[in-house]
Amino acid sequence: MLSKRGHYGMHSGYTARMPAPRNAPGALRGALLCALAALACASAPGRPAPSADLVLRGGPVFVAAGKRSTAVAIRGDRIAALGEEAERMVGASTRVVDLRGRLVTPGINDAHCHLGAGGLSMLEVDLRGASSLREIESRVRAAADKAAPGEWITGRGWDQTRLRSSELGPGGWPTSETLDRASPRHPVYLRRVDGHTGWASSRALQLAGINVRTPDPPGGEIVRDARGAPTGILKENAQDLVAGALPPPGADKLRRGILAALDLAARTGVTSVQSEVTPAELDIYRGLRAEGRLTVRIYGWLPLTMEVVRALEQRGERAASGDAWVRTGLVKGYADGTLGSRTALMLEPYSDNPSTRGIQRMAGPEMDALVLAADRAGLQVAVHAIGDAANREVLDAIERAAAATGRRGARHRIEHAQVLDAADIPRFARLGAIASMQPTHATSDMRWAEDRIGHARAEEGAYAWRKLLDAGARVAFGTDFAVEPLDPVEGLYSAVTRQSREKPGTPPGGWLPSQRLSMEEALSLYTASSAYAEFQEQVKGTLEPGKLADLVVWERDLLALPPEQILQAKPALTVVGGAVVYQQP
Repeated sequence: MLSKRGHYGMHSGYTARMPAPRNAPGALRGALLCALAALACASAPGRPAPSADLVLRGGPVFVAAGKRSTAVAIRGDRIAALGEEAERMVGASTRVVDLRGRLVTPGINDAHCHLGAGGLSMLEVDLRGASSLREIESRVRAAADKAAPGEWITGRGWDQTRLRSSELGPGGWPTSETLDRASPRHPVYLRRVDGHTGWASSRALQLAGINVRTPDPPGGEIVRDARGAPTGILKENAQDLVAGALPPPGADKLRRGILAALDLAARTGVTSVQSEVTPAELDIYRGLRAEGRLTVRIYGWLPLTMEVVRALEQRGERAASGDAWVRTGLVKGYADGTLGSRTALMLEPYSDNPSTRGIQRMAGPEMDALVLAADRAGLQVAVHAIGDAANREVLDAIERAAAATGRRGARHRIEHAQVLDAADIPRFARLGAIASMQPTHATSDMRWAEDRIGHARAEEGAYAWRKLLDAGARVAFGTDFAVEPLDPVEGLYSAVTRQSREKPGTPPGGWLPSQRLSMEEALSLYTASSAYAEFQEQVKGTLEPGKLADLVVWERDLLALPPEQILQAKPALTVVGGAVVYQQP
């Protein structure tokens, strides 16, 4: 019920009375002025403390690891006070939310995702969970029936490990024949769930100019049949051959995809992302901010190329350049592929295919040169590395760059760090390298991971976030959306249980259970550690007074839930910059 002090319970109808979004131009200056005015009032003799815009009370508040409170007050776009002090800030115009025992945490900061691409995938054919070629064919045909003549059919999410081996062609992969049947009049291109392997129809191969005479590009492979003809499967850099023929999404479609992703983020409690961006996407994010419609803070990475490094350097952009809403200065490269595609670069051959150790996407000298150039330019480097050989290559490049420049505190990152040699685990802490990891990868990949690398290598360093933490490394959690769901609850469950999300409770005790975390640890890696990974630990990641008012009210207390109930937890309220961006219906 609404009191004359603006008191609200957790029911529908209160959102309209919450503070309006504060991400319009000039809002940061206004917030700072409000803060200065508040300090002046507070310091004046006999003056009462200024009232808050919003107070949440009546439930546990996870301020930071090891620190709890009972209430939180928001003034402007900042946390103003906690506990009893927050209660004293309730004034005549304060909006008060009765938590009724619900948990408040800092907003989730996804340290690794592809927000724009993930939004576009929400507009394409969704192949996640498909367990037969017939099911994939049906979904593609349904899209083709609605498409304009000649329009490309694109999609994502197929996974050959879910298909029967009897359905698969050379190398254990599907072939273009399935897509030709589903869409004979449209070119079709479908990305594997990990985004590192593509599946093309015959028409798509023809338009891309890929035939029996096309050589494998550096860092890529065209899968072929016994006659040498392409089967439709393109690994790693070979996907670029189709990218040149695939029409880029128009600005309207890209904006629709981004808005869909922003809506999903708000509904799942995500308030910040560290994401791949394109110049076109950056323009859209900045435009949405100007419109007051940007509801997620963006730290965008651009490609790790010499051209990009030089351009950023000339513009004076360094790591974490920008404002509280949109920032750049992070550059990302690729050392290898993925474990599921057997393209992750391993020190030893694959257990289930001894003929390969994976694909090296960037030669060592090139990696060294790029990391050194970015380091000298004051940029932050992130490199995708999944296999133990790839991780070692990136650590070596970071170490050599630091020796050459003497720069400290660069916070260079390895994205995924999925399989590590035991000797390299301590190097993360020693070099100050951040392990940017995605806990759902462990519970998605555990179905076949030991087939790829065997139990001994898995036990030594697969998805080993506990070993990294124990060695003093910084670990930041994300999702890799749209490779995995954006919903952080799935990652929290994976980190705490190491068990299947499809069949909760299995395997009993979890896969490689020594790597499990507590819920408090997992929440910290999704909030405070992710803020550290983007140089923002002084302004967000915890709910300490003075920091940005980005928070989530969970309908259940994640810190007290039994593991089997974690997946059912949902946000009841998501707040970004003091403004409510999502309210549970």
